[in-house]
Amino acid sequence: MVSFRSVRSLAFIAAAFYLSAANWNSIAIADETRTWSDTSGRFKLQATLIEVKGSDVYLKRTDGKTVKVPLQRLSEIDRQFLTELENPFEMVDEVPAEGQPTSPVANRSRPPRRSTGSSGWDHPPVNEWDNIKTVGVGFNNQSWNYTPPKSNRLPFEPKQAMLPKKNNFFEGMRRVEINPLAASAVAGYTWTFSTPTHQSRVSLIDLKTGRSVNSGLVTGNMSPLAVLNDGQTILMQGTGSDRDEYETGDQLQLWTIDGLEVTRSQSWIPFPDEKKSFGKTTNANVRQAIPIQDNRVLILADSGHLACFDIRTLRASWHMRLPSHHAITLTTDRKQLFVYQDHQLLHLDPSSGTVRGQLTLTEKPRLGWTKIRLNESGDRMMITFVNQLRVIDLSNGETVDDYETAGNSPLSPRGLGYPAEDFALLDNHLLVHIPSRIRVCDYKDAAVICCEGGTEFIGLLTDKGGLLVPTSMPHPKAEAVLKQAMDDPSVFLIYPGVEVSLDVSGVPEQYHASVKDNLEESIKRAGYLLKPSAAIEIKASVSGPEQEAISYIARGSYVANKFTSNVTIHANGKEVWTRSSSNIPGVLMTKRGQSIQERIDELGQGPNLSYFKSITLPNLMQKPSESPQGNLQNTLMVSKFTMQGLVDN
Repeated sequence: MVSFRSVRSLAFIAAAFYLSAANWNSIAIADETRTWSDTSGRFKLQATLIEVKGSDVYLKRTDGKTVKVPLQRLSEIDRQFLTELENPFEMVDEVPAEGQPTSPVANRSRPPRRSTGSSGWDHPPVNEWDNIKTVGVGFNNQSWNYTPPKSNRLPFEPKQAMLPKKNNFFEGMRRVEINPLAASAVAGYTWTFSTPTHQSRVSLIDLKTGRSVNSGLVTGNMSPLAVLNDGQTILMQGTGSDRDEYETGDQLQLWTIDGLEVTRSQSWIPFPDEKKSFGKTTNANVRQAIPIQDNRVLILADSGHLACFDIRTLRASWHMRLPSHHAITLTTDRKQLFVYQDHQLLHLDPSSGTVRGQLTLTEKPRLGWTKIRLNESGDRMMITFVNQLRVIDLSNGETVDDYETAGNSPLSPRGLGYPAEDFALLDNHLLVHIPSRIRVCDYKDAAVICCEGGTEFIGLLTDKGGLLVPTSMPHPKAEAVLKQAMDDPSVFLIYPGVEVSLDVSGVPEQYHASVKDNLEESIKRAGYLLKPSAAIEIKASVSGPEQEAISYIARGSYVANKFTSNVTIHANGKEVWTRSSSNIPGVLMTKRGQSIQERIDELGQGPNLSYFKSITLPNLMQKPSESPQGNLQNTLMVSKFTMQGLVDN
């Protein structure tokens, strides 16, 4: 693989100056060596101009090395110098490294056509964030109040779409994005290995008809972020590295397909100079882009900066800055936005940024790899942390189920799906039945799996063809195998009729009798048999009080005396299940005339002992066993996606 290497030695501050379209398409001059500098004046170098291409300037340093500089980060003097140059040169698709021949692969791929597009993309504005509405907790925000949509499923029946085959053994399907408002999808492909130039292409799919429009190869390294609401325009993100001379993760473009050719807009950087990296200020990379109503797109950066942009003018209407642990999701109609930040869940109007409600999770989990998804009814939310999954009832903010694995490996680093009630699709391949903790199926060999509105979309790419297939999980065979397993007690460690013992030694003595009585009721309700010498042990504990600052409507913090009630199940000396609750609820209900602090003080007088009576102990829990060969996930079955259909093992 030939790598176009350059040195990015300039760290710049964004400026609001742009060359006109007549001047910046392609300018070249090679004779004059001059001093170039950034807008801050701190970084300077002696170089000659090679070319201005798109929004980048190519310079050759006196040592012969090539530097690529974003145009908007050059000093005003340098930009003025460029505007005064005439343009006698024909625009070229690439600036090859010195001494490198033109790539025959690049010649075969059609060069992308440049479109002026809307005025915003021709001359991207500078969004002055201090002058744009900043969304924060407490902006006219009352306590949690959420009404689910009538349905969170897709409002249409999606069809299977045929996609083109691989262009090369090394080409891969990188991403599939669904737009339920436009009933459209986009699949993106890249080929970066064993090729002189990186190649990208896209397939645009009409989900109602299953028809697809497929582009030819484009020289570049880009991946789709979203299909816009017109169903024809694709928002693309650079995915190249800083060294290979292609678009990087901070840069976005608009692509449209005309025949095999792709028409591209100029590049736009939505979040310039937002991150500190190795002592330098860099642009933030884009992580998500979700179209909503009225030509607006929510864009989330890896810096935690979330903003709502008019995608035509590139003007932001509101924004918020999230902490390091965050995630966002929307209802399928894109009218309700959820933002998870640290241990708080916010409910917002995505168009205006108005905060409609806020709740704080009880028993704060260890943060990391955070993802959130709504179920197909829109009344429950699944949240994953490092090695823990929770299901939240959005009517009251209470945890209705959880799932935790041993160790510190993240549950779902690459993706999370909520395909059906009681099921989680972890890491885009592992289907888990949450109530029983059974690992039902390991879905293999899909290039991409993405979930939207209760439908899973499977992307396949082979040297014989490609597919985008809408499906449901669990599929019928998986449902049958799960039912068979649930009828077989030998599969389970925990099941109705299992013998258990009870240990309340971790509870303060004054609460022993109450906790014991309450927990015995829960054990009886679960169908367990209480026996003092049983190998499976249920342990109760209470810790606290600890003073903790909490917030409900974000008009200040309140101090609470927090007690934690905990129940664990141990087998063979190992903890296999745990559940905790606090005396301070996520959604606070006050009595008439009672202040928030008065209610918090009332709750802080002691632990929540009723929790031990109301807790739902697991009905079934899969028995740990050595994984059979070929089934490293210890699932009941393995299913492989093929061009001919799903093959079960």
